[in-house]
Amino acid sequence: MPKVKQAEPSAKEKRMNRLSVQPYLRVTNLYLKLSYSGKSISFSTGLSCRPKQLDKKAFSIEGNESATNLLQGLRADFQRTFTDFLLTKRTPDLRKIKDVVLQKLSADPTIPTLIECLETFFKNEFEALTGIDYEQKTVEKKRYIVQRIRQYVITHHNNPHFRLSDLKLVDAQNLVNFCKRTFGHGHNHAVLHAEFLKRTCNYAIANEWMDRNPFAFFRPRRDRKEVVSLRESHLKALEDAVFVGREYNYVKDVFLFCCYTGLAYVDVSQLSAEHVVTKEDGSQLLKIKRGKNGNMCTVPLVPKALRILKKYEANSDCLDKNRLLPVYANQVMNRILKEIQAICKLPVRLTTHVARKTCASYYIANNVPLTSVATMLGHKKTSTTEQYYTERTEEAVIRHIKEFQDRQSEVQAI
Repeated sequence: MPKVKQAEPSAKEKRMNRLSVQPYLRVTNLYLKLSYSGKSISFSTGLSCRPKQLDKKAFSIEGNESATNLLQGLRADFQRTFTDFLLTKRTPDLRKIKDVVLQKLSADPTIPTLIECLETFFKNEFEALTGIDYEQKTVEKKRYIVQRIRQYVITHHNNPHFRLSDLKLVDAQNLVNFCKRTFGHGHNHAVLHAEFLKRTCNYAIANEWMDRNPFAFFRPRRDRKEVVSLRESHLKALEDAVFVGREYNYVKDVFLFCCYTGLAYVDVSQLSAEHVVTKEDGSQLLKIKRGKNGNMCTVPLVPKALRILKKYEANSDCLDKNRLLPVYANQVMNRILKEIQAICKLPVRLTTHVARKTCASYYIANNVPLTSVATMLGHKKTSTTEQYYTERTEEAVIRHIKEFQDRQSEVQAI
């Protein structure tokens, strides 16, 4: 009796009987799609890249070796797990295969991964409070920190689904080193990333996703950066300078006003008559909430600052905008300040922020208490003023010692 020849399975049936793993992009976020027997599931890999960087056939990301290794490793793990299901005569279940590869079977599904926790912390504590507690620029800086920590997790641990419970104290220092090595960050900026991760762990503890903070004893040192500010001789040179262009004189006066009051650009640009308070003795001061953090600044107006305000009382540009001073956009201010620096031959690279540091250094060098200067600048901690805003000059040291010697001579004479 002739044998009945069985029909060969079609190419479509062959494809349906094997596991297909395909990468694809949603904007710049990289996803994997698992397909088998007409069913499919998709999930995020935690990686990101531009469309031109992704080679779908080679499972590679151009210019990112660690991400390529992770992507190819995931493909091999999925194929290996699928084969294991077949060998053990289990019906391949795509969700179970995904969970086995991503090590989620033993994990509590209500507890987010580290990257998910970072995203949740950022969205709830920063992004949701944009314009309320934080300026847009501050939120953007935090977003960049989250992205760099995310890259550390994927590169260092080779796992976008790294669990919160797997974090160790050594990850803090590893993250600092990673930021220095990969992004060229200075020490203090790299430390910010580890401190943000520490805050994220506190957030996870508050949500009962973790029992303890592995970074509780992480106390990184901070390098004291050299504070760049103008000396009194530089201020005198600026005061005496007269320019032909109106905009140059505007920028010079606004910059000097900030040197005498310590106001940041965002605050001086909003300065109006409602911020000026006249006391019973006739003296005037500024009371204004800082745009950056909402802290109240109390700034006595010294004669030089008052003269600048008086100069612009009837200025049409100020009256039209209901402002006390004519302030251009920050980029324009900084551009013109660089030209003023060249014209006046000043050794310090001028920016609007240099004015705040000049203010702190100027008043502290002239014996104004640190606590008073911190209040003027709107700092809650005097350590912030001392570490980041005060230049330690030898002129101030010499003057203070001379004053001390004079007082000692007076006492001895008595």
